Amino acid sequence: MVRILCIGDSHIPIRVKDLPEQIYNKINEITESELFDYTFFTGDIIDFPKLIGFLNLKTKRTLFKVIGNMDYYYGHRDSPTYQKLDISFEDNEEIILGLTHGSQISPRGDHDQLEILAQEKGYNILISGHTHKEEVFLTREGILLINPGSVTGAWSFVASGIPSFIELYIVEKKKEINVNLFQVNKKTRIIEVSYYSFILRNKKIYKKF
Repeated sequence: MVRILCIGDSHIPIRVKDLPEQIYNKINEITESELFDYTFFTGDIIDFPKLIGFLNLKTKRTLFKVIGNMDYYYGHRDSPTYQKLDISFEDNEEIILGLTHGSQISPRGDHDQLEILAQEKGYNILISGHTHKEEVFLTREGILLINPGSVTGAWSFVASGIPSFIELYIVEKKKEINVNLFQVNKKTRIIEVSYYSFILRNKKIYKKF
């Protein structure tokens, strides 16, 4: 099994000062017995070394970062626009995960354009941010679009205002893709979890029933 943390759009310290304590606690809890294999950061961290240090401690292999539009404006331009990860299965089929911030998509978060981008890049799963609106969406062409939202609940034009992140894990033997969406409830401040399950068949992703 491959476990991946999808997180981003922290906007620290411009719009907020730190992650909610509930987010730190939940990530600590779900990595207590085993770390994430990879972390995908969707950009717009701005300038907060503490967060990158924390994520590195929670990641066994690689922390993938991409540049966000606000990273660019504030001078942090050392990350690429795209990253990708190939995961191979026992029958030699593979699933390709792509990562980008999403600021090249207009209107923000448009599913059709994200699907086209994924097709052009050859991604089965496209992880993006920029909207600050958490989402798990399967397109008609069998491409899974994942947006972990803003981990701090930072403001944007279409933001949900909910601090959130996503845990993605892939079971290679069964070609299963499981997605857990963690959100801080605005009223209770307790973290709630939504679960999604998919399967890869013939290079397309389907909902698992």
